[in-house]
Amino acid sequence: MALQQATLLAGCRACQPEPFLLSCTHNWGPSEHFCHFEAEVCRLQHLGLHGVLFRRLAGTAGAFRATLTRVAGQLQL
Repeated sequence: MALQQATLLAGCRACQPEPFLLSCTHNWGPSEHFCHFEAEVCRLQHLGLHGVLFRRLAGTAGAFRATLTRVAGQLQL
C-alpha cells in the first residue's frame, strides 16, 4: 500500500497484476523521461526483513534513476 502510494505521488501510473508486484509507468509517450518498471516486495530470507526489488523494463537509465529517487523520497527510507 505504501509503495503504491509513493509511486502515485512520484507521478507514476501503477497497476498491481500480482499481490506483491507493481507495474509502473512514468511519463507516457516517447520522451527522454519515459520509464516503465516493476517494483516487487520480496523477503530477505537470512535477515528476516522485506525489501523492494526494482526492475527497469523500458526507458533510459537516467529516467529510471530519477524516477526511483522520487519514489524513494516518498517512501522516506
